[in-house]
Amino acid sequence: MSAQDFHGSTGAAGVPAADDDDLLFLPEGPEAGPERIASPQRWRVLAVDDDRDFQRSTAFALSGMRVLGRRIELLQAYGHAEAARLLAGERDIAVMLLDVVMETDDAGLRLARAVREVLGNAELRIVLVTGQPGLAPVHEVMERYDINDYWTKSELGVERLHTLLTAGVRAWEQLRTVARARRGLQMIVEASNVLVGARSLRDFSARTIAEIASVLGVPPEGVVCVRRARDDGRVIGAAGRYARSVDRPLEALEPAGVREAIRHCLQERRTLVLADCMVLYFPAELAGAEYAAWVEIERSLDDTEQELLRVFALNIGSGLHNVALFSRLDDLAYRDQLLGLPNRNALLRALESALGSAARHHTALLLIDIDNFSGVNLTLGPAYGDALLKRIGERLRDGFDPTVLLARLGGDVFGALGPVERLDPESVAALFADGAPSAADGGAWSVGTARLPLAEFTGTALEALASATLLLKQAKLRGHGQHQDWLPEIAVAAGRRFALLQALREALARDEIGIELQPQIDLATGTVTGVEALARWQRADGTRVAPDAFIPLAEATGLIVPLGEHFIELACAAAARLAAAGHGHIRVAVNVSAVQSARADLVASIERQLLASGAEARQMEIELTETVAMQNFGAVTDTLERLRARGLTVAIDDFGTGFSSLAYLRRLPADLIKIDRSFVQELGNGGESRTEIAELIIRLAERLGLRVLAEGVETEAQAGWLRMHGCHYAQGWLYARAMPLDALLDWLARRERAGT
Repeated sequence: MSAQDFHGSTGAAGVPAADDDDLLFLPEGPEAGPERIASPQRWRVLAVDDDRDFQRSTAFALSGMRVLGRRIELLQAYGHAEAARLLAGERDIAVMLLDVVMETDDAGLRLARAVREVLGNAELRIVLVTGQPGLAPVHEVMERYDINDYWTKSELGVERLHTLLTAGVRAWEQLRTVARARRGLQMIVEASNVLVGARSLRDFSARTIAEIASVLGVPPEGVVCVRRARDDGRVIGAAGRYARSVDRPLEALEPAGVREAIRHCLQERRTLVLADCMVLYFPAELAGAEYAAWVEIERSLDDTEQELLRVFALNIGSGLHNVALFSRLDDLAYRDQLLGLPNRNALLRALESALGSAARHHTALLLIDIDNFSGVNLTLGPAYGDALLKRIGERLRDGFDPTVLLARLGGDVFGALGPVERLDPESVAALFADGAPSAADGGAWSVGTARLPLAEFTGTALEALASATLLLKQAKLRGHGQHQDWLPEIAVAAGRRFALLQALREALARDEIGIELQPQIDLATGTVTGVEALARWQRADGTRVAPDAFIPLAEATGLIVPLGEHFIELACAAAARLAAAGHGHIRVAVNVSAVQSARADLVASIERQLLASGAEARQMEIELTETVAMQNFGAVTDTLERLRARGLTVAIDDFGTGFSSLAYLRRLPADLIKIDRSFVQELGNGGESRTEIAELIIRLAERLGLRVLAEGVETEAQAGWLRMHGCHYAQGWLYARAMPLDALLDWLARRERAGT
C-alpha cells in the first residue's frame, strides 16, 4: 500500500486535508500502558506491520477520516511481540489491521490466534492485510484464526478502508455494549455438557419476558419461541406457569390458544396485539433468527404502550442476536474446538469453584499425558494426530462417569476434575492397556498421570494446575507409563527453589555472582596454559551457594541467559588483566549453557564483550558439554565454526558422559576435549579395566587431531598415567584450586619467581 493508494484523503497540494488533531497516535514509552484511557469521541485502530512505508500510508489515509461521526485514534506496532504487549494492556481497541508476514512468515496469524485464545479478546475486529496474494487460503485462514476480513494491500484504498472500519467499529461497539449490559447472564459452561448458547438464550428470554411485563404492568407470564429452518418453532425461554415449557417444540405447547398465537405471529411476521395477549415479533434480519415473545395481558393497550413495545422490540431484537453470538464466542473461549470437550479455561473455572467449596475435601485433579504422542504427530502429520486425539478423547470420555469433568488442556494433555475415588490412575492406564484407541492405530499406548487431591492443596486454581503440571513432568521424566501423586515435600522443595531463584535474581542485580579461576597445566612442560572460569555465588553475609544448586535452576527458568552473559563478561575482563600482567598466552575458558548455545546472537554477544574488555579472541576458550553439542547439532556446529573463525578455542566438556556417535564427533568443530573427572578418578588405582575409558578417549582425540585435558586430577599417580598415555593438559587440586583473579595473579607471580 502506498500513499498514492489513498489519494482521496489528501487536499489539492497532496497533504492531509484534516487538521493535525484529526489523527491521534499512541505515545511511545511507558505512558502508553494499560492505564491509558481513549477519548470516547474517537475509535481506536491498531495497525500491525513491519513495513514502515505501509504504516505511513495508513496514517496518511486515516488522517481526517471520520467513521460514524468519530475520528480515528491510530496505534501502530511493528511486530508480533510489540503488538501482543499493546493488546494485553489495551482492551478498547476496536479494529486491528494486521499484516501476515513480519518477523516470520506466520507472525500475523500467530498474533491473531493469541488475541483469541491467550488474551481471550473476542470483541476486537481483525482485518488481515497481506502484500503477498495467495499466501494462505482465505477461507481456511478466516475459519482457523477467527479473522473478520482479509484483503491484499493493493485492494485497500481509502473507500475500502472506510467501509471496513465502519463495519468493524459498529460490530465492535455492539459486542462491547452487549458485554457491558448482560446483567448477570451466565455464559460459562460449568460441569455439565449443556450448550452455553442454549442456556444463555433461555436466561435472556426469561429476562425479556420480565421486562415486557414490567413495561405493561402485568405479571411475568410468558413464552419466547424461536423458529429456525425446518422447524415449526421451539420454546427457548418461559416464565410463570409456562416455565416447564422450555426446550419443547411449539406444537407441544399448551394451551392451544398460546400456541396458535405464536404460530400466527411467526407466519405473518409481525407483532400481534390481541384481546388477552400480545406477541412481539423479532425479524431474522434484526435478531439473527425469527423470534416471537408471547405475554399474557388482561386489558387493551393504548397507542403509547404499543409504541413503547415497538421500541422495546427494536432494542431487544439486536440483543437476541448478540446473545446468540456471545454464546458462540463463549463456546470458543471455554470449549476445545477439535474434540468438543471443555478446555483449559473451563477446567480452571470449575477448579476455582471446587477450591472454594466444601467439595474440595473429596475432589481431585488428575492430569493425563499420552506418551510419545508428539513423535507420532511429527512422523505422520497433524491430520493423523488430530484424528488420533479424537479417538483418545472418546476413550477417556467413555472411561469417566458424569461426575467427572474431562477437559483438554492443549496438545495431548487432558485434565479430569471430580471425586477422588473416580480418578484412579490405574483405571486410566487400563483404558489404553489393550492397545491404541482403535485397532487401526496399532501398537500399545501408555499414559503419564499426576493426581492432586484438593484437600491437600492451598492456593488458587491457577497454582493448583501449575502444581499438577509439575507433578506430571516429574512422572514423565521417569519414563513411559509413570504416575506421580502429590506429596507435601514436593511443595516444600518447590518453595525452596522459588526462594532461591528470587535470591539469585537479586544477587545478579547486586553483582554478588562472580567467577574463580582454576589453572590448567601443560603435562609435558609444567607451564600454565589456561584457566577455567568457575561460577561462584557469595552472599552478603559471606556464605556461599554451590553452583550445582543455582546453575540448573537458572537453566530451567531462562535466567541462565543474563547469567551466562555476565560470566562471559567477567571472563573477558579476566583475560584482559592477565594480558596486562604479562600472561597473554593464558587462555580463559568459560562454559556456555544449552540455552545460550541455541541463541543466534551468541557470537555477536561474545564479540561485544571482547571489544568492551580489550581482550583478544585468542585468549578465550568456549566450553560446552558433549550433551549440549549433540542436542541441536546443526545450529551448534554453525556457532562453533563462527567462533573458531574469529580465533577462539572451542572445547568439549565432560567428554565420554554423553551418547555421541563417532560420525557426529568427526564433524564437530572443536580444538580440545576434556575428560570428565569421573574417569580420571579411576586412574592410578591399579587394574587396567579402570583405565580403559580414559585411554580410549585419548586415542580417539589423537585420531581426530584434538588436544586432551583431564579434569579433577588430584594425585601424582593420576598425572603420571595421563602424561604417559599422551594427555596434553591437566586441571585439578594437585596443581591448584580455583581462586579469585587477584589471588591467581599472585600465584602466577610466585611460580615465575620460583622458575616454574
